[in-house]
Amino acid sequence: MPLTALVSAGLLLGCASLPLPHTQAGPPRVVATGLNGPQGVHVGSDGTLWVTDDGLGGETPFDVPSPQGNAEGNYGPTARVVRVAPDGTQTVVANTPSIFIPGIGPTGGGKIAVIGSNVYVANGVWNAGFSIARPAGASAVLRIDGAAATEVANVFAFEAATNPDGVPAEQGGIDSHAYGLGAGPDGQLYVADAGANALFKVDPGSGAVSLVASLAGRTGTGAQSVPTGVAFGQDGAAYVSLLSGGPFPSGAARVVKVSGGTVSDFATGMTMLTDVERGPDGNLYAVSFGRFAPAPGGSPFVPNAGSVIRLKAGGVKETVLSGLNYPTSLAFNAAGDAYVAENGVGAPGSGRVVRYSGLTRYPAE
Repeated sequence: MPLTALVSAGLLLGCASLPLPHTQAGPPRVVATGLNGPQGVHVGSDGTLWVTDDGLGGETPFDVPSPQGNAEGNYGPTARVVRVAPDGTQTVVANTPSIFIPGIGPTGGGKIAVIGSNVYVANGVWNAGFSIARPAGASAVLRIDGAAATEVANVFAFEAATNPDGVPAEQGGIDSHAYGLGAGPDGQLYVADAGANALFKVDPGSGAVSLVASLAGRTGTGAQSVPTGVAFGQDGAAYVSLLSGGPFPSGAARVVKVSGGTVSDFATGMTMLTDVERGPDGNLYAVSFGRFAPAPGGSPFVPNAGSVIRLKAGGVKETVLSGLNYPTSLAFNAAGDAYVAENGVGAPGSGRVVRYSGLTRYPAE
């Protein structure tokens, strides 16, 4: 099941920018604005910031099956890859497919990875039950070539051929959401697929996709563990954040270690994780989106309940930043400053990226 299908329609209401949380290191600074559901962020060694957003869907229709009958979705090139120069100049570098699913909203750009001078993004969702063939760039890994986004790997095709989580097609199980993305120490790309419930490896040269490990059934929410981010530790192992499936029980989310095809828990007892990254201090940092607490007439999720959690050796957890509004991803520069994408779901244009100086030096709250 795609991440957006789980963090669903109730989030599309009332998520405009809210007051920034207090931190121990002085006020944070907003460095990018006007985003439509920012999902990925990466900062280069020269201070250039890269951001992806979900976009707004498009004008090409398709049918989406549902228990109540078919509904009409749409797609188009409205998701964006945005570059923010060190002087703050914000430029749309490329547009990518944004897939709008009724009752869920748009899904476009995911996480970002860089190998050498090449910038790669995970992008989009697709399901075998949709009425048309997958459009290029949906459920794919893309390379940013100037103003173009070139498809490197069709992740959906691999999911359709192998279905590693075993959910039957008649239950919507041929489903891929290429969302988390990381560059491995072996020069390969790794995709945390939130729909396929798996960690895939992508050869950036050939585009070949292979299965590293199925991550289904690890959060107590059926097959839907919903992988969202992947980072590599100093030990060379992959660490994957798991959102958990609906209804997102408190404490169900976790970060798992994947090494030699073996999956084990690294840090548990967290809620709705949307990313994991390694900081320059060597520790892992996980992003918690917030908490599920449905209330009549409002969003089913609690605003300003997101956080960043430091994961130390042995999976010891320290919350170092809280009060975030629907955060989805973070990135670090060499100085330990963190760039956090906030309002990852919300009103069009409400998304932003905020810089928290010296986050790796924040004490536990």
